[in-house]
Amino acid sequence: MMPPQITFRELTHFLTVICQGGFIKASEALNISQPSISQSIQALEAKLGTTLIIRSKKAVMLTEKGEILRRYAERTLREELALREMLSAEKKTLEGPLRVTVPPAISSICFPAIIESFCSQYPAVMLEIDECPSDRLIPRLRGGQTEIAALILPISERDLQLYPLGRDHLCLVVPDQHRLGAQKSCCLADILQERVVLLKEDFKINSFVLQAYAEHGAVPKAAGRTGDIYLLMAMVRAGIGLGIAPSALCRGEWMKGLNVLHLLSPTIGFELALATRRDRVLSPAGEAWRSVCLDHFAQSVLREGRLVE
Repeated sequence: MMPPQITFRELTHFLTVICQGGFIKASEALNISQPSISQSIQALEAKLGTTLIIRSKKAVMLTEKGEILRRYAERTLREELALREMLSAEKKTLEGPLRVTVPPAISSICFPAIIESFCSQYPAVMLEIDECPSDRLIPRLRGGQTEIAALILPISERDLQLYPLGRDHLCLVVPDQHRLGAQKSCCLADILQERVVLLKEDFKINSFVLQAYAEHGAVPKAAGRTGDIYLLMAMVRAGIGLGIAPSALCRGEWMKGLNVLHLLSPTIGFELALATRRDRVLSPAGEAWRSVCLDHFAQSVLREGRLVE
């Protein structure tokens, strides 16, 4: 009778628990339930007949056998990906799955045109897109759950290869009838006491807002938060507070009744880039996605000097 076989799914769950430092964070990074993660680890331990992970309230630690499995799992998953890439490279037509991740703050505005262009050029590629804040995006990239990701800079990780896409800045959004409604720009110091509507707390853009307020010895008076730009603008229009959002998002039909001001002193700027693992060669489909993204953003900057068309 053949012994139970270890699956790629179990190895992926095992490595993610290690990389994330716990079952809860691994569950968030993989976007699956914590019991599913625990079951995978228990199945591995049962199949191998040994304890792999020492669980505690503060952290997880590998046993000696767990460390051996970690090295095996990393090597096995690398070889599996390399095999897929080799087989894919021999095909004339790009096909198969491609997993990419984008930051939710700008995904609905910056990427629809890219997706349309990519899918029209490579219809046989099954594109899987995940929206993920930066603190969860990088672990997914490292763990192999995504092949290529768009993220907001800066980052300190040196194991990632970056491909700059463009630069944008945060703007102030006010109702037309607001005292600032007729202005084109505004100093941050002039709105420190105003209530503001911001993107969700786990969006990296919020760190730029907090830093800018801190330079004035203040913190933003958040009156509302949302991960949806349409809802953010609706909250501003309803008078809940002033909006702070990337300029790339401050255009379109959802801006009716609103005015956009350039925030000054300081200007809150940020950069967007594609990121891949340095130790991994992109699949042909991944290279195609990178090329389409770079071309789209280059054309956008030429047209309007900002991130989107």
